[in-house]
Amino acid sequence: MRSVFGLALILAEVIVAGIVRCAPTTTNAADTVSITLQQAEDQFLRNNLQLLAGRFGIGAAQAAADQAALWSNPNISIEQNAYNKYTGRFLDVTKTGNTGLQLQQLILLAGKRDKQVRLAEINTAMVRETFSGTLRALRTELRTDMFDLFYLQKSLAFYDQTLPEVRRTVAATEAIYEKRSILLAEVLRLKSLLFSLENERLDLLNRISEKENELAVLVHDTSSTPVYYHPSFDERALDSLRYDVLSLPAILASAAENRPDFRLAEQQVRYDAQNLALQKALSVPDLTVGGLYSRAGSYIPDYLAVTVSIDLPIFNRNQGNIAASEQNLEADRALREHARIEVEKEVTDAYRKAAAVDSLYRRFDKQFTGQYQTLVDGMNASYERRNITIIEFTDFYESYRTSMLQMYQLFNDRLDAFEALNYAAGTTLVGP
Repeated sequence: MRSVFGLALILAEVIVAGIVRCAPTTTNAADTVSITLQQAEDQFLRNNLQLLAGRFGIGAAQAAADQAALWSNPNISIEQNAYNKYTGRFLDVTKTGNTGLQLQQLILLAGKRDKQVRLAEINTAMVRETFSGTLRALRTELRTDMFDLFYLQKSLAFYDQTLPEVRRTVAATEAIYEKRSILLAEVLRLKSLLFSLENERLDLLNRISEKENELAVLVHDTSSTPVYYHPSFDERALDSLRYDVLSLPAILASAAENRPDFRLAEQQVRYDAQNLALQKALSVPDLTVGGLYSRAGSYIPDYLAVTVSIDLPIFNRNQGNIAASEQNLEADRALREHARIEVEKEVTDAYRKAAAVDSLYRRFDKQFTGQYQTLVDGMNASYERRNITIIEFTDFYESYRTSMLQMYQLFNDRLDAFEALNYAAGTTLVGP
């Protein structure tokens, strides 16, 4: 039986040692960049590739609007007789042959040109709103990543502070076991606690790496070597943030004014209304005017004439496109109303969640972590002196770990809830 216990002890030692060797360590100070939220946002606005692509899209839409304002080009045609049977000449350009010249200009009636320009301008405004929506979403992702990374790194610091104490206690316990003063089960219970802490730290490192990668993509970090970001915040300023200085009606009004998706729904209605006006104008035929000269091809030499042409709106009066535009306009009006209701629901839900998490945060006693820390050294010493049992010792550490992690999660959830409220409102109402 002793040999079985010995084998289990060796196995536990191998597992824990392997975890310790394989676990990533914190980065060197030379690889770490301390960055404030404002610095991250500035770099994001300058370098983010999705924003760069969106700006090109706005430029393309503006160019299309400029194109819509241009007049149609005039048309010129030249006619030359191929063979003069009386003179036997090919392409006779002399006075004995005929040369004709015609110049035409298309004139849009019913205000089609102005309607096309306004339609293109509304389309440019829609592209701008789409860009604003992309900016809004990416900026919220950037800010939440900064908050998440900040508290993940605080959690990592907790593990880096706690693990050496646990390792020292495990080593001391092993020395006591060698003297046969305690049971193997007690050693294994401590090693199990150490294994759990090491594994949780490894998982935390992976989550930090994911957040750092997301942040690097958002700010378009082009460094040849990996850069590890260390978000810098004034925690007193974070603690002083208040959401309840804003009323729900005020936030709803802000959302109606600032939400790019709601403004896009409004612009879509405007676009379809303008398109309907254009389709009705297209039912009016356009006019083509011009002049005609023929040197010898008419009843008199050097014939000059004025030409005017227009389609007869007998069969095609653009009925189908007008009907389709009317249906699209009604559909977009319904979608605009849907967007309004959705905005109200999102703002109300975000406000309620921010209220709930901030209320819990305000009730939280922030001094208890210091009280816990005061107990740590005393608990380690008490256990080593055998004043407390292994169950009491491990229960304390599990409670300590859970409380610290839940505290950081609460702080993080509060800021994420404020960012969700800002996202729902379409502008930064609460936050650093």
